Amino acid sequence: MRKISVREYFRRDGTRVRGHTRRGPSRTTSAVVAIALGGSIAVGGGGTAAFEGITAPKPKPRTTQSAKSPLEVEFRAVARWRSRGYQVEVKERSQFGDCDGTAYGNVKRFFAAHPCRTLHRFFADLRKPRNGSVVVAVSTVDMPSVDSAKEYKKLVDKHGTGNVLELPKEFRKYRGVEFTGHRYDSWREDNLVTNIQVEPVAGSKLGFFTITEILSLASS
Repeated sequence: MRKISVREYFRRDGTRVRGHTRRGPSRTTSAVVAIALGGSIAVGGGGTAAFEGITAPKPKPRTTQSAKSPLEVEFRAVARWRSRGYQVEVKERSQFGDCDGTAYGNVKRFFAAHPCRTLHRFFADLRKPRNGSVVVAVSTVDMPSVDSAKEYKKLVDKHGTGNVLELPKEFRKYRGVEFTGHRYDSWREDNLVTNIQVEPVAGSKLGFFTITEILSLASS
């Protein structure tokens, strides 16, 4: 059985794989793989194979600078809601470099002492047959460090400590929607902290299962 030499590379999750040898595929299979990947293959007399143009980039170390962007948090949540049959209409989004000016309560005082790097907010209407309509308000705060992100999350998760102003409150149609903080979830990804609130619109009934599903899909 021929063997091929595999050079050191990194998987997508950052795991390092040392150089090694392994069983090689047949010549036919190797050629097909090379063509499919858009590269070329050369099999020498020693049974080694080299793919051209398929070098895996070395991933950046996981630091506060390599976290997902706040906008990606929104796109991911919307895609997951739609995959479960929700009609999603993003009404508005807003991005600032200042959290202090859009926060209230103890959270506002926290940002005055610990400025964020940026704040991304969006709100959307979610509808599903026979479930009525709900408003989802989401904010993602990008903090300068993981430690400050942990501090912010710990504070904002306490009921009654304030929050970032929900976008729907700035639009006439949704001013009657009261965000109680009881239909709430939050999560942290490196230095990004996201929190989400869900409320019914115009008397729509909002069942426990619907609440749980919307919240879990956004954060999972």
